[in-house]
Amino acid sequence: MPFKWPQLDPIQQNELLGEITTAVVEAVPPGWQQVMIDFRMVGRNVDVAVGVKDPSGTFRPWDPPVDVWKLFQRLRGGMYTEGEGTWFSARFGIEPPSRFTIQYNWRNEPDFDPYPAAEQFAMEQERFPRTEEFMPDWFRERLAAAGH
Repeated sequence: MPFKWPQLDPIQQNELLGEITTAVVEAVPPGWQQVMIDFRMVGRNVDVAVGVKDPSGTFRPWDPPVDVWKLFQRLRGGMYTEGEGTWFSARFGIEPPSRFTIQYNWRNEPDFDPYPAAEQFAMEQERFPRTEEFMPDWFRERLAAAGH
């Protein structure tokens, strides 16, 4: 029997995003003007890109606390909808003092770097099953490559 993710209602989702925001804001370098996080996941493959805009207005790579990735994974699992799956990627922005924005990608192929192995797509389908109607072509092709 597949693992059943605890569902998060919109209020719980917002609370979790607040936890992520707090964790990032408490760790970000002084003088920051903006943080942008691209979080991409399929199966167990996590791919992230994080930039912090410094006082000169230049975006620089930065590593937030590792707990941030666990919170994103919890958010992703909690937003799973039976048959529809969950989002493949999210773009999360924070501006001082702690205003955040989030955009979820449920359909488009994320800009993975490096690209996940085929078995990660099979694992994704087992963990977050999607029916044909909610399966993008690129995802279906990767599943076929994994023998599904």
